[in-house]
Amino acid sequence: MLIVVQPLSAGIQLASRLVAAGVPCLIPTQFPDLLPAEVHSGARVVDWHPDHGVPALLDLVDRLGVTPTGVIAGFEYAVGAAAELARSLGLPALSQDTAEAVRQKDVMRERCVKHGIAVPASITISADEVGECPFAFPAVVKPADWGGSLMVRLVRDADEYQRACAEIHRYGEVKFHHDPRRVALVEEYVDGPEFSLEGWVDAAGPHIVSITTKLLSAPPQFFEMGHVATPPQRSPHGRLLHEFAAQVVAAFDITVGPFHIETRIAADGHPVLIEVGARLAGDCIPELVMAGPGVDLYLAAAEAARGGRYVDQPVSSVSAGLAFVTTDRPGVFAGSLSGIEPFLDADEFVRIVFEAERGAALDPDDIFHNRVAQVHFVGEPGRVEDLVGAVLRDVRVDISDKEGN
Repeated sequence: MLIVVQPLSAGIQLASRLVAAGVPCLIPTQFPDLLPAEVHSGARVVDWHPDHGVPALLDLVDRLGVTPTGVIAGFEYAVGAAAELARSLGLPALSQDTAEAVRQKDVMRERCVKHGIAVPASITISADEVGECPFAFPAVVKPADWGGSLMVRLVRDADEYQRACAEIHRYGEVKFHHDPRRVALVEEYVDGPEFSLEGWVDAAGPHIVSITTKLLSAPPQFFEMGHVATPPQRSPHGRLLHEFAAQVVAAFDITVGPFHIETRIAADGHPVLIEVGARLAGDCIPELVMAGPGVDLYLAAAEAARGGRYVDQPVSSVSAGLAFVTTDRPGVFAGSLSGIEPFLDADEFVRIVFEAERGAALDPDDIFHNRVAQVHFVGEPGRVEDLVGAVLRDVRVDISDKEGN
C-alpha cells in the first residue's frame, strides 16, 4: 500500500490519479475535507496532524495492519515527515540532510555554494536584525521556509525592504504550515527568463521531462501567472537546462521521487537556481506535462516510491500551457471575462476552468483570492506561449458594483 502524506495542491490530484489507476493508498492528512469523494471511496483516508509527527504515522501503519510499499510527500510541507517515515519503514527515501536542504531556503543556498551551483547571494534576517538592506536594490525578500510565492517581494528601496521584512516577521497563520519560521531570506535579484524543470529520480536515475516556461506578475510580487510545459528537445534551452537539472539533483542528493527546480537564465547565459523542491509541482503543472510532453508525473512518482522505474521519455512534441486570469483590482467577481472570446476560438484552445464563482470577493494582492480562471492550450511551443501571454495581456476580469451590476 502506497502512503501519501498530507496531500494538498498537486498532492490532491496525485491521490485522485492513483485511486483511478487502482493503486492501493493510505492517506494520512489533517485536511480530509479537501479530498474529493472518489479519493475517500477508493483510498484509506485517516486523520493525522503534523504536530503528532512520524511516530503517529508509524502507529497508524501498525494499528491498521497495512504493508507499505512506498511513501510520497503530498505537499511541500510534508517532505520531511514523508522522508523520515520512508526511512523508518526501510523504503526508498531522501536522507534527512536532503529533506532539510530542499525545504529550508538558507540551507538550500549553502548546499549550492558547497557544490558549485550558481545561486543568488543571500542572508537570513530575523526580526531583531533588520537594518540596512545587505544588497544593492533591487533585492528580493522571501520567507525562509514557506511555500509557493507567498510573501515573495521585489524591494526597490529601504522603505520597501523594511516593510517586506516586517510582513514576514509579523505574518499571522501561514496556510497549511503547522510550524513556519518567522525569518526573512534576503537575496540578490537575478534578472532573466524563468523556467521550472520537472522530473523524478527512480532506480534508473534522474529523468527530466519538461522545461516549463514561467510567466510572472509585475513587481513587486512574483505571482505565477502562466506556465508552458515543453519537451526538453523542443525547448531552445533544453540542453542547457537538462544538464543544469542533473547537476542540481546530484548536488542535493535527490535519490528518489519527483523534483521541481526553479531557475532563471542570467545575463551571462548561465542558469541560476532559485529553488528546488523534492515534490511534485503545483499550479496544474503535472497536468500540463501530461497534456504536452505526454508523461504522467503522478504514476512516475508512485513507481519511484516503490523502488521501480517508469517510462521516462516524452511521447509528444507539443507544448501545453495555461494562463491564470487574475483580477487587477479589488471587488466582487461579476461572473464574466472581457476579451476572452477570441481565445476560445483558437485551434489550440482546450478548455477554460473557473476558480472563482460569480459574487466571489477578489483581491489582486492576495495569492489565495486573485485568480478567477485557467485558460488551457495545447499546440506548437511558440504558438502556445504566445497565446498564454496574450490572455494575460488582453483578458480582464469583470467586477460588479456594490449593487451586483
